[in-house]
Amino acid sequence: MKVNIVKTIFIIFLLGLIIIAVGMGLFLREQQKIIKELETSIENLKLTTVPLRFMVLSRSDKELSARFRFYDADGKEIASFERSWNGSDLYIDSLVVPLKTGVMAFPVRVFTDAVAPRGGTNLMYYYDFDGIPGIYDSSRLDVKQRQLLKELFTKLKTAEGLYGSNTAANPGERLLTYFGNAVHDIKQLRQFEVGTIYSLVIHTDGGIEILSE
Repeated sequence: MKVNIVKTIFIIFLLGLIIIAVGMGLFLREQQKIIKELETSIENLKLTTVPLRFMVLSRSDKELSARFRFYDADGKEIASFERSWNGSDLYIDSLVVPLKTGVMAFPVRVFTDAVAPRGGTNLMYYYDFDGIPGIYDSSRLDVKQRQLLKELFTKLKTAEGLYGSNTAANPGERLLTYFGNAVHDIKQLRQFEVGTIYSLVIHTDGGIEILSE
């Protein structure tokens, strides 16, 4: 009797493992499908090249201030903010998601040499419109494309702790998400002149740079 009970438990255990394995397989295939659909959809769109412009308003040895403006894929301004931080060196942290058709980059956070990343200003908050990343929104997007962008953005926000403080200490550190590896790219703003407008430019080949206008 005891032998039969043990066998039954063992069989149930094996069935449980099989169900979990099948479920994980289906989950991974679904994620791969989403990535492929996203890449196909984005392929026919103009990727955002300038999602962010900023101007350093003032700088001293102990404090600096700047103004940031965000733009959608059609070049329309969608949000802005202005504030000051303790410190003299300013940094912008972006998450770069590689796709077969290029890259997508999401400005994540601004911090300084005196303010740790976890205490920095969250940038995703300003272009989060009902779960859609506004910097990639466009009048050319259809319902399916918007949903795919929303799913990707949700995964990135979750990985970052929903506007949390998980910025990598190492700029090259990879952040594992359901959509692959998102890479942190941190730019230092120390060399920028007060009163000059600068653009965060995303190149389709994967590079990100800041250029003066």
